[in-house]
Amino acid sequence: MATTTDTAHVDAAHAYVHLPFCARRCPYCDFNAYAGRDADMDAYADALLAEARTRLPGTGLETLYVGGGTPTYGDAGRLARILEGLREAAGGAVGEFTVEANPGSLDGEKVAVLRDAGVNRVSVGAQSFDDAHLGTLGRIHEASQIGRAVDRARAGGIARVSLDLILAIPGQSLAEQARDLSRVTALEPDHVSAYVLTIEEGTPFERLVRRGRLPEPDDERDLSHLHLAVHQLAAAGYARYEISNFARPGEASRHNLAYWRDADWIGLGAGAHSHAGRSRWKNVDDPAEYARAIDARGAAVEWTEESTSEVALFDALMMGLRLVEGVDLDELASRLGVDARERHATAIEKHVRAGLLLVEGTRLRLTPLGLDLTSYVLRSFLPDA
Repeated sequence: MATTTDTAHVDAAHAYVHLPFCARRCPYCDFNAYAGRDADMDAYADALLAEARTRLPGTGLETLYVGGGTPTYGDAGRLARILEGLREAAGGAVGEFTVEANPGSLDGEKVAVLRDAGVNRVSVGAQSFDDAHLGTLGRIHEASQIGRAVDRARAGGIARVSLDLILAIPGQSLAEQARDLSRVTALEPDHVSAYVLTIEEGTPFERLVRRGRLPEPDDERDLSHLHLAVHQLAAAGYARYEISNFARPGEASRHNLAYWRDADWIGLGAGAHSHAGRSRWKNVDDPAEYARAIDARGAAVEWTEESTSEVALFDALMMGLRLVEGVDLDELASRLGVDARERHATAIEKHVRAGLLLVEGTRLRLTPLGLDLTSYVLRSFLPDA
């Protein structure tokens, strides 16, 4: 790994943009997000658009995803300037243009800003429809605001809506989880992301677990909540296409599919990662430091690395096996120069015998049981395994 100040040019079809500011940081969150930094927001917007003009291809994008933080936090005029500037830097044409939104900050003015900037998909962070569980999660919105946000987005002309739901919240029963899922499907979103809560290192939740004030993670409980979500969403017409993602026909997230299928992407903003072939690089995390670096030298890259073919294969398997469709082993061998069937023959045979993996023609995929044990399976493919 090496530090650099160079800005790599990549003719990628996908871009991720990070807006790291929040009204309040949730205690389970380990994303690069900041509360109480509103004074940095204008300089950050200037720097972000300067980086976009340098890095985006100017010939259109298949997908553009704006995440955070809370992109809909703050001034509507600033958000409009950012989104319109991004679209202009991308060349105007964006196939799938997604913005993450908090139900409490997605008002009518913000919806109009999104629509006018060409946003055609919104990902609403519902997380739960129970105010007590929202309180446990430290969320700033109320359950009653979720449906209003969805209705507002649709009425304002944003056709595609995704809802995020957290599963296995501390203290949440299966019956309460089922009610949350019923509330989700009643709103008829096009897409649902349903993630089991993970206790991430360094978060307030992790400290509470260590002090005995929050329950230890329980794999059996987590799986029961996930299985409930899989079955309840399937019954409502949402196909599971990735471990934690479900969609109506044709509504899978094209942007996230690009990640899982190992495509190239450009990352803009503080802490954003980029990927091109075997190259990876990351911007500095702090938004003020990022803005100063862009202003001083036109780039804010903290480190770059070049992967070996073995590491690149592991990365592709780690991402691709999250998909229900799995990976095409011929395509990976041709692109990466190493064949998983040869490099990992013993591990593949072992997991096939155990009912965790399936080989179907040139495709390798996890079985339903394998999807429950993804981390265990993937450890077998580590480059030094």
